[in-house]
Amino acid sequence: MEEYSRKHLKNIQALVQRETGAAVAGARDARQRAGRLALIACSLLCFVTLSAFAYAEFSALDGDDAGFAAVYQGNGRFEIIVANDSDKVLKLQEQVKVMQWSTSKEVEGNPGKIKMETLEIGPHSQGIVTIDLSAGYDMKAMEENLPEGDSYYFVLTNHNFAFGQDWMCFFDLEVEQTEAVKVRIAEQMEGRKAREAEQVAGKKNYGTGSLVFQDWVWPAVSQNVAALYGIQENGVFSDHINIAGESGEEVYGVADGVVIKAGYEGALGNMIVLDLGDGITVKYGHLKEIKVSEGDEVKQGQVIAVLGQSGMATGPTLLFAVTVEGETVDPLGD
Repeated sequence: MEEYSRKHLKNIQALVQRETGAAVAGARDARQRAGRLALIACSLLCFVTLSAFAYAEFSALDGDDAGFAAVYQGNGRFEIIVANDSDKVLKLQEQVKVMQWSTSKEVEGNPGKIKMETLEIGPHSQGIVTIDLSAGYDMKAMEENLPEGDSYYFVLTNHNFAFGQDWMCFFDLEVEQTEAVKVRIAEQMEGRKAREAEQVAGKKNYGTGSLVFQDWVWPAVSQNVAALYGIQENGVFSDHINIAGESGEEVYGVADGVVIKAGYEGALGNMIVLDLGDGITVKYGHLKEIKVSEGDEVKQGQVIAVLGQSGMATGPTLLFAVTVEGETVDPLGD
């Protein structure tokens, strides 16, 4: 919230000056200065109050409270099964992005010609949103140009709150039956709740603290591995693990290496890639803050970042991936 307030302070000052004709700074006498300061204070108070309310509303719907499954109907038309497991009403924006997983870039086409029919989805219920890409995208080219193992996904945004919230919904171009997918997503949501209950009860904990190379140190404070490497429940292959933690926790270099990439990258958010030598690289994603720069030498156990929720993360988490000679491997070595 502090960062958001600073970002918009100049806009608020400009608005005050435009509407009142008074400069925020450089008042000629004490009366003018006092009046203008009072006006600015009122404006800031209203802004901060509204922002705090909006942030609370936005935060009330967690990413894990919604599930999405795309069902291809053919001819560029999709039905998106939406499961809203929250206590809030969910309504998606009519705008949608079509993205490619490997590049984290929008697919070539005309987003302005996407036809989308949306609706309000009540608490603890399912609904169907339709998306038609046929007028703006070459579906044949999309199918032919997609490399093996790659995926497309929609970026969907809820706008029932003052701030939007994005979700990823992967899709392929094979025709499926909607009813079958509705059953599958309902089963997945129930399965997720059951696993969460098991974890809370201490019956299941993926985290072992043991990585594929035994001389490495664990990359985060938390050892709660929330998502494993490999084929996921939605059929999409994950080349990394996710370590759930608390925002602000330290992130460590697993071994000595050199930073070959550091910055912001699409779905990964703030990310770092370390070259550890011998053809081995490791990738960190969804970081809140990066504490190293490209070209820096990193020592094992050095704090290189702060765990966060940037990019497409739905909660505070560390994405951790390992590549050996250009091929991804399971970071846990299983």
